[in-house]
Amino acid sequence: MSHKLIIPGDILPIDTEGSTKTSIGPGIYKNPKNHTIIPASAGLLNIKVNKKQTNQVAYIEASSKRYVPQANDLVIGIVVGVFGESYKLQLQDFSTTVVLSMMAFPNATKKNRPNLKVGQAVYARVSQAIPEVETELECVDSSGKEGGFGLLSEAGYIFDLQLHFARELLFNPNSIVLEKLAARCQFEIAIGINGKVWIKCGDGLVVDQTKESEKEDAEGDSKMKDAAKGNYIKDMKSTLSAAKYITRCQYITQEEIDKELVAAFKSE
Repeated sequence: MSHKLIIPGDILPIDTEGSTKTSIGPGIYKNPKNHTIIPASAGLLNIKVNKKQTNQVAYIEASSKRYVPQANDLVIGIVVGVFGESYKLQLQDFSTTVVLSMMAFPNATKKNRPNLKVGQAVYARVSQAIPEVETELECVDSSGKEGGFGLLSEAGYIFDLQLHFARELLFNPNSIVLEKLAARCQFEIAIGINGKVWIKCGDGLVVDQTKESEKEDAEGDSKMKDAAKGNYIKDMKSTLSAAKYITRCQYITQEEIDKELVAAFKSE
């Protein structure tokens, strides 16, 4: 992997004429006339080559606040409206809305399709990102299967990260942020490359009414009720502490991660 500071106008140290196939990512533009590649933004150049030296991926890691959808990106969107047989989702505050078809779910039919409400969050994949038309999302992977996409539980907590840090959590195998958190508590997480993260520890932030009623009917045992209530409070605190820890990790080095993890869960 190569890390070099690049600004627009620089010549990229990438051999596109050799036997190694080159795929470009964010921050790099390919001239359609002469097929040369040039940097479109300032940042760190990343070049990843596979073991067989047959393919390489090049992109520029830039600290940008504006997310520009790209095909196959994994994103978290908030439902803001319904238009015909599609949902309107927002990927960032005050950004242009994107489209999620009601049929873009596993095994969806006109009679059997999800009924999303305004304010709910969805984990989806960008299926089409053409500047001239609306960006389209779908809740299936490239093979048409569920692939972990779909409606996110309201018991989870959603918060925002810087775009480059969200990419690091998703794609950097050497990142130890989530590994350290997993040693502290059990959690479910969905990371969007658009900077939104959904996380839930245990039952999360919302008390399951079914479980609560079952506890109340269980012989009227007050100790059992108190224990259940304590578990709910613990899960809520753990979820918020985990979100605080991940947010702080944007601004620290790997050597400080253990200290921040202890500080985030100190109130428990």
